[in-house]
Amino acid sequence: MGGTTFNTVAELRRIVAEGRVSQTALEAITGIAGERLGAVLEESNRDEVGMSAAVFPLSSDESIRLSGLAAQLTQGMEIGDDERLKAILEGLTIEFALTTHNIALLTATNLDDIEACLVDPAAVAPERKYRLAVRASYLSLAIANARPY
Repeated sequence: MGGTTFNTVAELRRIVAEGRVSQTALEAITGIAGERLGAVLEESNRDEVGMSAAVFPLSSDESIRLSGLAAQLTQGMEIGDDERLKAILEGLTIEFALTTHNIALLTATNLDDIEACLVDPAAVAPERKYRLAVRASYLSLAIANARPY
Protein backbone atom coordinates (compact mmCIF):
# COMPACT_ATOMS: atom_id res chain seq x y z
CA MET A 1 0.00 0.00 0.00
CA GLY A 2 1.48 3.34 -1.04
CA GLY A 3 0.67 6.78 0.09
CA THR A 4 1.90 10.29 0.31
CA THR A 5 2.65 12.33 3.38
CA PHE A 6 0.44 15.34 3.98
CA ASN A 7 2.69 18.38 4.37
CA THR A 8 0.64 20.86 6.38
CA VAL A 9 2.93 23.84 5.83
CA ALA A 10 3.27 23.23 2.10
CA GLU A 11 -0.51 22.87 1.73
CA LEU A 12 -1.17 26.04 3.73
CA ARG A 13 1.38 27.95 1.66
CA ARG A 14 -0.25 26.68 -1.51
CA ILE A 15 -3.81 27.64 -0.58
CA VAL A 16 -2.65 31.07 0.63
CA ALA A 17 -0.66 31.59 -2.61
CA GLU A 18 -3.69 30.54 -4.68
CA GLY A 19 -5.86 33.06 -2.83
CA ARG A 20 -8.16 30.38 -1.38
CA VAL A 21 -7.58 31.77 2.11
CA SER A 22 -5.54 34.67 3.45
CA GLN A 23 -3.12 34.66 6.33
CA THR A 24 -5.47 37.11 8.06
CA ALA A 25 -8.34 34.61 7.68
CA LEU A 26 -6.15 31.81 9.04
CA GLU A 27 -5.34 33.99 12.05
CA ALA A 28 -9.04 34.67 12.66
CA ILE A 29 -10.02 31.02 12.19
CA THR A 30 -7.29 29.51 14.36
CA GLY A 31 -6.63 32.26 16.90
CA ILE A 32 -2.90 31.82 16.25
CA ALA A 33 -1.02 35.13 16.50
CA GLY A 34 -0.07 36.60 13.14
CA GLU A 35 3.67 36.71 13.73
CA ARG A 36 3.80 33.03 14.72
CA LEU A 37 1.55 31.96 11.87
CA GLY A 38 3.61 34.11 9.50
CA ALA A 39 6.78 32.40 10.73
CA VAL A 40 5.28 29.05 9.76
CA LEU A 41 4.33 30.28 6.30
CA GLU A 42 7.64 32.05 5.57
CA GLU A 43 9.63 31.02 2.52
CA SER A 44 12.85 30.66 4.57
CA ASN A 45 11.81 27.29 6.00
CA ARG A 46 10.23 26.00 2.77
CA ASP A 47 12.46 22.95 2.41
CA GLU A 48 12.59 21.84 6.03
CA VAL A 49 11.58 18.20 6.29
CA GLY A 50 11.87 15.93 9.26
CA MET A 51 13.68 16.86 12.46
CA SER A 52 15.32 20.22 12.87
CA ALA A 53 17.16 22.06 15.63
CA ALA A 54 15.06 25.15 14.88
CA VAL A 55 12.21 25.85 17.29
CA PHE A 56 8.82 25.51 15.62
CA PRO A 57 6.78 28.66 16.32
CA LEU A 58 3.54 26.83 17.23
CA SER A 59 2.50 24.83 20.27
CA SER A 60 1.53 21.18 19.83
CA ASP A 61 -2.16 22.10 20.13
CA GLU A 62 -1.82 24.85 17.52
CA SER A 63 0.04 22.51 15.17
CA ILE A 64 -2.66 19.86 15.50
CA ARG A 65 -5.46 22.36 14.89
CA LEU A 66 -3.66 23.92 11.93
CA SER A 67 -2.95 20.49 10.42
CA GLY A 68 -6.60 19.49 10.78
CA LEU A 69 -7.75 22.72 9.18
CA ALA A 70 -5.29 22.37 6.30
CA ALA A 71 -6.48 18.81 5.64
CA GLN A 72 -10.13 19.86 5.72
CA LEU A 73 -9.55 22.85 3.45
CA THR A 74 -7.67 20.76 0.89
CA GLN A 75 -8.37 17.02 0.99
CA GLY A 76 -11.78 17.39 2.62
CA MET A 77 -13.09 19.56 -0.20
CA GLU A 78 -12.70 16.63 -2.60
CA ILE A 79 -15.53 14.74 -0.88
CA GLY A 80 -18.75 14.76 -2.88
CA ASP A 81 -21.82 16.62 -1.61
CA ASP A 82 -23.90 13.46 -1.16
CA GLU A 83 -21.14 11.74 0.79
CA ARG A 84 -20.67 14.87 2.91
CA LEU A 85 -24.39 15.07 3.74
CA LYS A 86 -24.44 11.39 4.68
CA ALA A 87 -21.38 11.91 6.90
CA ILE A 88 -22.99 14.91 8.62
CA LEU A 89 -26.11 12.88 9.36
CA GLU A 90 -24.04 9.92 10.55
CA GLY A 91 -22.11 12.26 12.86
CA LEU A 92 -25.31 13.65 14.30
CA THR A 93 -26.72 10.17 14.94
CA ILE A 94 -23.59 8.28 15.95
CA GLU A 95 -21.35 10.84 17.64
CA PHE A 96 -24.04 13.06 19.14
CA ALA A 97 -26.68 10.38 19.81
CA LEU A 98 -29.50 12.20 18.03
CA THR A 99 -32.19 10.02 16.49
CA THR A 100 -33.41 10.66 12.98
CA HIS A 101 -36.64 11.83 14.59
CA ASN A 102 -34.67 14.37 16.70
CA ILE A 103 -32.92 15.64 13.57
CA ALA A 104 -36.21 15.95 11.69
CA LEU A 105 -37.74 18.00 14.49
CA LEU A 106 -34.66 20.19 15.04
CA THR A 107 -34.19 20.90 11.32
CA ALA A 108 -37.89 20.99 10.36
CA THR A 109 -37.20 18.51 7.57
CA ASN A 110 -38.83 15.29 6.47
CA LEU A 111 -37.93 12.19 8.51
CA ASP A 112 -38.14 9.99 5.40
CA ASP A 113 -35.60 12.23 3.63
CA ILE A 114 -33.18 11.93 6.55
CA GLU A 115 -33.49 8.16 6.65
CA ALA A 116 -33.11 7.94 2.85
CA CYS A 117 -30.00 10.15 2.93
CA LEU A 118 -28.42 7.86 5.49
CA VAL A 119 -28.74 5.04 2.95
CA ASP A 120 -28.40 6.79 -0.44
CA PRO A 121 -28.55 10.59 -0.65
CA ALA A 122 -28.95 10.40 -4.43
CA ALA A 123 -32.45 8.97 -3.85
CA VAL A 124 -33.67 12.28 -2.36
CA ALA A 125 -34.84 15.15 -4.57
CA PRO A 126 -32.19 17.90 -4.83
CA GLU A 127 -34.36 20.68 -3.35
CA ARG A 128 -35.23 18.57 -0.28
CA LYS A 129 -31.65 17.38 0.05
CA TYR A 130 -30.41 20.99 -0.13
CA ARG A 131 -32.74 22.09 2.67
CA LEU A 132 -31.65 19.13 4.80
CA ALA A 133 -27.95 19.72 4.08
CA VAL A 134 -28.07 23.38 5.06
CA ARG A 135 -30.03 22.73 8.23
CA ALA A 136 -28.03 19.65 9.25
CA SER A 137 -24.80 21.63 8.73
CA TYR A 138 -26.13 24.39 10.97
CA LEU A 139 -27.18 21.85 13.60
CA SER A 140 -23.74 20.27 13.47
CA LEU A 141 -22.12 23.69 13.92
CA ALA A 142 -24.42 24.53 16.83
CA ILE A 143 -23.43 21.29 18.53
CA ALA A 144 -19.72 21.85 17.84
CA ASN A 145 -19.97 25.33 19.36
CA ALA A 146 -21.48 23.87 22.53
CA ARG A 147 -18.72 21.32 23.04
CA PRO A 148 -15.85 21.96 25.44
CA TYR A 149 -12.46 22.63 23.90
